[in-house]
Amino acid sequence: MSIGLLLVGAAVAGTVKPAGVESSSYFVSDKGQAYEAKGVMDGKLDNGWLEGDDSSGLGSWVKLDLGGEKTVTGLKIWNGYWISHDFWTRHNRAKDIEVEFADGSIETFTLADEMKPDQVRFKTPKATSSIKVKFKSVYKGSTFNDTGFSEIQVIDKSPSSYVVPASYSASSTLEDESANYGPQQLADGLVDSLWCEGNKEGDGSGESVKFNFGQTTTVSKLQMRNGSAGSFKDFMAANRAKAGKLTFSDGTSVAIAIKTSLMEQTISFPPKSTSEVTLTFTEVVKGTSYNDLCVAEARFLP
Repeated sequence: MSIGLLLVGAAVAGTVKPAGVESSSYFVSDKGQAYEAKGVMDGKLDNGWLEGDDSSGLGSWVKLDLGGEKTVTGLKIWNGYWISHDFWTRHNRAKDIEVEFADGSIETFTLADEMKPDQVRFKTPKATSSIKVKFKSVYKGSTFNDTGFSEIQVIDKSPSSYVVPASYSASSTLEDESANYGPQQLADGLVDSLWCEGNKEGDGSGESVKFNFGQTTTVSKLQMRNGSAGSFKDFMAANRAKAGKLTFSDGTSVAIAIKTSLMEQTISFPPKSTSEVTLTFTEVVKGTSYNDLCVAEARFLP
């Protein structure tokens, strides 16, 4: 099954939502599909930006408008074209990048040639109203000479608004050669990256994800996006949750109802001090194409 792409790792700091974005150029395919700069800030991996120059894109750039001066500490970059592992290898990926701030100052970074998000940290927190990322060198793709990013998140100095787990574990995880469906993807902020259970004998009922906070903390809400939330077509294709149970570190539990909607939902429950929460799915709705339960996002709030 390939209905979404998954990543390893989640940011533990707050992020800045850009007010706008522009680029030096963008690629338009023979079929008229435009890979515009807005693809790097839409919260999805299948709408990336690809530069449209005749060369490999050296000197091409994308510029994020932060909507006023913000203090930022780094970037999280999904380098290359992430619609599938095959297309990621066939397109160029950025190697050396130049990050320019509104005051004209510049920092340079080298990105890894791996299909996982790359986090770059600025030397010191930087007050700026814009961030321009320019290609200085690239990793060559096997087929196409276009370079770009699928998503960029701007990290600020504020703490995360949700309780960040020290680790995740799942009762099972779907295995796929072209994607990673691990539970870490539940907190990456992308609607088309997923945790999917991997029990071939069932539909996802009884499957679970454990959120280990590493210390006792108080939680009172579960914020989630159910199913494969990248599109309505993908949402209908896979199984999604209808009901669940939260089990806390002291052994107590509470039942929750889950809306079968791809929109973000917040589920409230009595505040609980706990070092971990196990989210068990007790009822699911069957998909039209895949018998795998998937969840795009799940985060606990104080």
